[in-house]
Amino acid sequence: MCQPVIRTRALVLFILFQIFRTAEAIPPQAYVKAGEHGQAVLMSRLNECYAVTPAHVIGDGFFATLVGGSSARPRGEADLLQRFGYDLAVLRVTGAVTDGCDFDLGALSSLDRVLSTAGNGQIVSVNSDGSLSRRDVRVSDVGLLYLRVSPVGPESQLYKGLSGSLLVLDNAPAGILMSVDPQSEDGKVLRFDRALETVRPFFGMATGSLETPTTSPDGADASEGNLAVIVDSWSSPALSAEYRVSNLIDKNDSGTVWLAEPHGFPIEVVVDLEGDRVHAIDRVVLIGDGVVPPERLPRDFELLVSSREDGGWMPVVTGTYFISDGSREVAFAPVRARKVMLRIYSHWGDETGVGLAGLVIPVR
Repeated sequence: MCQPVIRTRALVLFILFQIFRTAEAIPPQAYVKAGEHGQAVLMSRLNECYAVTPAHVIGDGFFATLVGGSSARPRGEADLLQRFGYDLAVLRVTGAVTDGCDFDLGALSSLDRVLSTAGNGQIVSVNSDGSLSRRDVRVSDVGLLYLRVSPVGPESQLYKGLSGSLLVLDNAPAGILMSVDPQSEDGKVLRFDRALETVRPFFGMATGSLETPTTSPDGADASEGNLAVIVDSWSSPALSAEYRVSNLIDKNDSGTVWLAEPHGFPIEVVVDLEGDRVHAIDRVVLIGDGVVPPERLPRDFELLVSSREDGGWMPVVTGTYFISDGSREVAFAPVRARKVMLRIYSHWGDETGVGLAGLVIPVR
């Protein structure tokens, strides 16, 4: 094969690689209807889908409906989890719109090169019918936090309902449109790297595989047939005798809760299974009903199992327990276990305690 043909094929492959790599670097978006109409960027964390949107789009509410950016017009619902500085909010997303929610926070490269040659770009948004709109803009000012963009032509007019749209420069996400000046029609854009730095603490949990937990319809009923019979060890002391760790598996008093000092994360609790023998298990139910205030509930957690007396822990699943959950049934592929460890990496911010009302390992 002659050299020109080889070089041509190599060039084509390189171009295709760059195209696919670029496509993967653009996060999916959604149309948002809440307190106002707006836009959201979708991001994944532990196989859960989250929307990042300007907080003013949510307004004083806690709920939003979403439409994804595709011809299928996938829909979703979202519940507010946390507000951040720079008018940002993070919501938990459910529904068909989550199918394309796969943006990796670590995939974004530095914006310095893109912004150093910033000229023309596009404001990309999702319409209520799922179609995409692209408005040509010119970057007129580059700051440490914000960019200013101006529409190029009357067909690229910017307006209030576009808050949350992506600014794309050189086929890379460069910012999130936060507001539009009604007089000049210029847009104020929060740099994408600054936006990610702001919400990154929320998405900063260590990686792991997650089987999406489901909500148990009645967490109290799950206590019947609980294979967890003894709390073997724990890493953080209880707040008092009233909140002792054995309350986690107390079958006699469903009104008790376990609360520990919220220091020294990760906090670990190990339970022994019934009969001091190995069982096949495929789910664990975490019960939060009764923990007050809900900010004491765990947030990021991991479940590990051991089939031996002396440890030898195998990670099984990681996940997130949400304040709105009365209980969480965490399902996974069947494993053999003599002991189960709950490892809590963080909680929802209460400074006085962290805990649960129950931990149930159902009989298969």
